[in-house]
Amino acid sequence: MKKVELLAPAGDQESLIAAIQNGADAIYLGGTLFNARAFAKNFDDEQLEWAIHYAHLRNVKIYVTVNTLYRDDEFAELIQYLDYLYHIQVDALIVQDIGLFHMIKKRYDDFEIHMSTQASIMNKAAAQYFYEQGASRIVLARENTLEEIQHICKSTSIEVEVFVHGALCVCYSGQCLMSSFIGKRSGNRGECAQPCRLQYRLSKNGKIQPKKVPFLLSPKDLMTIDSIGELIDAGVKSFKVEGRMKKPEYVASVIKAYRKAIDSHLNCQTKTFDDDIFYMKAMFNRNYTKGYIYQDQHIVEGDYPGNKGIIIGKVIGYRKKEKHVIIELDKSLKQGDSLVFEQIDKGRPINKIFINNRLVAKASAGDIAEIEFNYPVYEGNVRKTIDIDVIDTLHHTYDKDYRKQPIEMTFIAHIKQHPQLILQCQDIKVHKTADITVEEAIKTPLDRQRIQQQLSKLGQSTFIVHRINIDIDEQLSMPIKVLNEMRREAIDELTEKLSKRQIHFSVPREQSDSTIIKKNAKSQYIHILVSNLNQLEIVLNYNNIDMIYYPFQTDSLEALHLCIRKQQKFALFIPRVCKDNELEIIKQSDVYQQVENVVVNEYGAYYSCQDKKRIIGSGLNVYNSYAVNTYQEPTILSLEMSQKQIHQLNCDHQQCIVQIYGKTENMISDYCPISQYYFGYQKKNCQLCKSSQYALIDRKNETFDLMMDEQCRMHLLNCRTLFIEPNNTLDVGGYFIHFTNENSEMTEFILNQLFSYLYHHKKTNIREKIMTTSGYFKV
Repeated sequence: MKKVELLAPAGDQESLIAAIQNGADAIYLGGTLFNARAFAKNFDDEQLEWAIHYAHLRNVKIYVTVNTLYRDDEFAELIQYLDYLYHIQVDALIVQDIGLFHMIKKRYDDFEIHMSTQASIMNKAAAQYFYEQGASRIVLARENTLEEIQHICKSTSIEVEVFVHGALCVCYSGQCLMSSFIGKRSGNRGECAQPCRLQYRLSKNGKIQPKKVPFLLSPKDLMTIDSIGELIDAGVKSFKVEGRMKKPEYVASVIKAYRKAIDSHLNCQTKTFDDDIFYMKAMFNRNYTKGYIYQDQHIVEGDYPGNKGIIIGKVIGYRKKEKHVIIELDKSLKQGDSLVFEQIDKGRPINKIFINNRLVAKASAGDIAEIEFNYPVYEGNVRKTIDIDVIDTLHHTYDKDYRKQPIEMTFIAHIKQHPQLILQCQDIKVHKTADITVEEAIKTPLDRQRIQQQLSKLGQSTFIVHRINIDIDEQLSMPIKVLNEMRREAIDELTEKLSKRQIHFSVPREQSDSTIIKKNAKSQYIHILVSNLNQLEIVLNYNNIDMIYYPFQTDSLEALHLCIRKQQKFALFIPRVCKDNELEIIKQSDVYQQVENVVVNEYGAYYSCQDKKRIIGSGLNVYNSYAVNTYQEPTILSLEMSQKQIHQLNCDHQQCIVQIYGKTENMISDYCPISQYYFGYQKKNCQLCKSSQYALIDRKNETFDLMMDEQCRMHLLNCRTLFIEPNNTLDVGGYFIHFTNENSEMTEFILNQLFSYLYHHKKTNIREKIMTTSGYFKV
């Protein structure tokens, strides 16, 4: 039978137990340090060791998340933490930071690394890159389709992990700066404030449109349970459930359902999942989508970003004097449940239920029930968001140790020899020999049935008897007490060996940085990225530009020829998102064949473009010295780095490039809010963005411009333009200027101001002209 893995989230000990008892093959969790869910409960050191012992005893793996970006000054503590995880036998690490990845590979011989979805891996070239670098597994972007997943699985030997259930990010993971730049809570640092779940208004040509889709960036939850077999057949190794911030009962409901789905496919059985879906929805849901995996065009509903629960009836009236809501029920309601009223988006736990003015503990489908509620509500659906019966049912799926490990027992007893008991579970053997000598029975011999009966008494242990082999002489005698002691001691030793199984055997190597010599920058080059030919024509009027970047799009070849005529160095800017077919189109294009330099923003492009001079783009999130020194190429540093961090980098600073101007792309997404607003679904190539200028307006009336590229991907720009006046202490080899949706007049103004400052030290008027931010630079 094909072996695949069901990978469960655990934010605390109870969730871990719930996941394992309901059939998880592996658990991913975070410690109290260095993980992408900084606001989950997480596991302290003592709880981590308990988790590993509990899981390993039941043949379940533990993966620890260290999937954020790290500052140089954090690495000393980070290395100590990783040494500890290695020592306590964590099975694998989940990693985003390329600098951390290479540090781990150098320090440990046998520590598995799984590249996080935060690494934005979305094509076979990126998969092959990490396979050759020594990663054990990649977690694909949630935007990959089934066909793309199948293609990647067939094209590489690395294990592929895919999200199959839970919350979706509207932006490509690892490429989102929204929370970071509007609230200094970085998703790449595990502190995302989820601004995508807030309300936004759509603006068209500067005019705010009617508020018909209030939550324009809030996706539904992913659910693929009906199609899990297709993903298994596609070659997916691990099926990942999102939910480290969710309740244990939620984890239990989802893992139980997907265990059933996976097993039924592998056993060629046909199963229905209506009951399982009910339990999952009852615990938490934002309504479900099959996601980008199945190219669902209804990713977002936009009406409500929270738990929608289960519709159980409708409001038919309100008694003002008693402050009672009157509900016609389609499903049962019980004291202790919680409700939300759709019309006013408010709710409460249910303490009292009235039917015909009588207080009852429970109301059934068809009843007209009344509950106390201070806010008047006269109509609309009623949703049950907490169902105590469901919670109780799910709690019973993990209130005992149902996850028993099968063991084989062999008992050997021959007259005038010491009796022996051998236990085997998985690949672990335990051998016990008693001090006594077996004697010949005078009266009643110890028979096979009695031996089997005593050996089978495993009580509350984690084991269940698979087979008992008995090799004895007839007419033997030995005390039952001795047999029981042998069984107890053997079980205790087996438990100890399994729970503390050693999987790491090397000694972490000390790393020397003697080969890395910090070099100061000698000069600063000017690199400019433009977005269209109008901007390019303005930029080409200036002589003091060292490199012009131009995005791969329909007019890229024309842009190249304009630069050639002006004898201007040109680099093809490859997008931050690049699927296999798109990367292939780029590689086969005339413009690619003719250019010498390319800017790469994802690992597939980095791996595929070795025939060109590469510049590392900000999409690769280079955030520390380890990451900078991974590459031999000029590198645009992460937009989330401060001047202090840049100054402390232990590297060749001439290779470092810092963005000093430009609207940061807070999100890049396959989802289009313009299409959602006007059509109610994702209508590709609707062309609305070609005729008007659109933006999103948040609750603070800040404006986030939208740019749509030729692949219908949304680029959501920050409400304020990043602007840094570089000073003499900024030790880098290049300044990067990024033009997005500026018109020709603004492009010229910005260039005049920047060059006047850079070359003549004149004060700029940029801040008087536009709203700016220094981002993290002065933090």
